[in-house]
Amino acid sequence: MNEYIGSTVAKLKTNSFSGLTIVIGNESCDLDTAVSSLVFANFLYWQHNQLKCKVCTKEYRDGSMEYKDELFVPVINVDRNDFPLKTEVAHLFREKGISESDLIYRDDYDLPQLLNSTKSKVVLVDHHVLATKDKFLAEYVTEIIDHRPLDKSGWCYKPDTRTTIEIVGSCCTLVAQRIKDLSSLVAKDVDFFNAYPACSEMLHATIILDTVNFSKEVNKGTPHDEEIILFLESLLKPADYKAERLNELNRLLAARTDVSHLSAAQLMKKDVKVIGNVLVPSFPILVKEFLSRPEALKAVSEALTQTNCDMALLLGMDLSEGLKRDTAVFSDSKPQKAVLLSKFLEDFKSPSFNLSPEQLENATNCSYYCQLNLSASRKQYIPALNQFHGIL
Repeated sequence: MNEYIGSTVAKLKTNSFSGLTIVIGNESCDLDTAVSSLVFANFLYWQHNQLKCKVCTKEYRDGSMEYKDELFVPVINVDRNDFPLKTEVAHLFREKGISESDLIYRDDYDLPQLLNSTKSKVVLVDHHVLATKDKFLAEYVTEIIDHRPLDKSGWCYKPDTRTTIEIVGSCCTLVAQRIKDLSSLVAKDVDFFNAYPACSEMLHATIILDTVNFSKEVNKGTPHDEEIILFLESLLKPADYKAERLNELNRLLAARTDVSHLSAAQLMKKDVKVIGNVLVPSFPILVKEFLSRPEALKAVSEALTQTNCDMALLLGMDLSEGLKRDTAVFSDSKPQKAVLLSKFLEDFKSPSFNLSPEQLENATNCSYYCQLNLSASRKQYIPALNQFHGIL
């Protein structure tokens, strides 16, 4: 994989390519997004080389003529300086020998200019609703792989865009399935997985983390996730699959929750999305713990200003002693609007979040709740926020 990454970076820097395909995930850049982007771009590179006509390129192979090939680029959708905030992503990449310095980050290139400068395609993974700043990508999108409920409200893609959209625990499940299906078309069913074992290992680890090792309490794993895990394990052949799954989960949970060195402002950037005019950060600790940190609400206010958002919906999760979730709605500029959002989420039924209000000291303009529906994550809050914006 390092050879693929290194050659891709070199060719991109020197403009040595005839066409460009960018694979990019959502703006939160969590492990599912980062691994889906990296693995699927690597696969497209492998697939291209399997199908490339050797006769057509024969005259270039002796070095007498310059040959520019297709380039398949995974974009880690976070600024380079912010990548260390993605603690579980950085941990897994280090574990697999992937150098952070060799990756391609969001701010490394002017993406509109890059895409416009050559024949370009974009593959979206782990999202299909584009953030406002990413609307320019739509005209280039040729494929979408996502595990969120289908949202056609802002659909702006070409009619022939290839879509794989299915509600499963991890987008990596769908990426693995897509690779498996495409490989079978060239009678090489498992060749990619065997050629790039680090990809198989990262897909496996991410699905285990996203489903919390198929925890019944979290209730994220689906039969399709389980099917792909068993397929990957048939290739990886762990000596004790139960022990390996548990070890993977514990290692990644420890890396994700290792945020003691991060300030409140950094935590606000660790895993965040913007839905309409609502900032939605997700913490690997409880919101209650985040709000107890020095200048936490100041960090929220500053993040709202920087993103031109009116309100913040803070989502917290703790797995240290069984699963716990909590949430808070905050606004210092539009407190009445925040009250309306709080009431809307309290009454929301698809699904019900089972929000139990509690009072927190030193949390002005903040409505805080314990979330009793433990299976509801940010993915379930997004449709609620979209509905809230629709009725204002």
